[in-house]
Amino acid sequence: MYSTRYLLFQSVTAVAIGDALGVPYQFKNRDFFAKHPISQMEGYKTFNVPAGTWSDDTSLTIAALTSLSLGLNYYDMMSRFAQWYYFGDYTPYGKSFDIGRTTQRSIERFAAGVDPLLCGGTDEYDNGNGALMRIVPIAFYIVSLPGNYKFDDQTAKIVHDYSSLTHCHPRSLVAAGILANATVRLIQNPNQYTMLAAIREALKYYQNQPKFKDQVAYFTHLGELSFYKQPESKIQSSGYVVDTLDSVFWCLMNSEQFYAAVKKAVNLGNDADTIGSITAMLASLLYAPVSFPTEWLDILKGRNQIKSSVSNALLSPNF
Repeated sequence: MYSTRYLLFQSVTAVAIGDALGVPYQFKNRDFFAKHPISQMEGYKTFNVPAGTWSDDTSLTIAALTSLSLGLNYYDMMSRFAQWYYFGDYTPYGKSFDIGRTTQRSIERFAAGVDPLLCGGTDEYDNGNGALMRIVPIAFYIVSLPGNYKFDDQTAKIVHDYSSLTHCHPRSLVAAGILANATVRLIQNPNQYTMLAAIREALKYYQNQPKFKDQVAYFTHLGELSFYKQPESKIQSSGYVVDTLDSVFWCLMNSEQFYAAVKKAVNLGNDADTIGSITAMLASLLYAPVSFPTEWLDILKGRNQIKSSVSNALLSPNF
């Protein structure tokens, strides 16, 4: 098992790499990528930003990690999300962009005085992947807690509260639980069988919870090997939590190295940056130790911000 210090730095850097690789081609459809496959970081495409620039996925990850380094305080965390949204903190150039509608409205509710845990969207149309994109800090926080890890009521509550800051629909909470458990289990034991077992473990937990039982059907296929044998054409790479998890886990189960998984994820198209960033994060754990391609790492912006946020977290007693 690799050190927490190494894995945390690798996974946060991986979030930024996948994010930055997908940003220039956000919202492009798959037909575009079939003709123009992406393997390099580029700039000034969908958003008018230089190559290697990351978006909300990485900014919210860094903001959450910075907050957790001071303890689990959701008021502080939402304050940092608001600093990002309103003032451009936790960004390479002091300007936020590419914010999801549900996340935006949640931050605006918080700014208006709503309790942090009541800010998240609860509507059927609030099931975007804005909480999934920042899952890695809470996963490492959970790993640091005393005692033997289990995906139980205590763990689920932490993950659900963390998601509820922006996304509070039961389907989003189940999606966050599945992804958080897969992340923790890969930190502990990196291989594809561990990942599949973690998905099944979370599904079993939710199947026994009356509040979430009706949501399990949206994710059951993730625990079945037959799902991963489907062709790419069957995978929908949208920002909907179900489609996002489908895309991420499908890419990981159909790749044998970090580079291949991330490239496959970004070239699915549509929500390229978030699917790329989550896939990259899990791939950095699944295939640890990872040597990031120099052609990606050399162009990546804000590397000192990433290093500083991770270093500060690891100096705190909470990681």
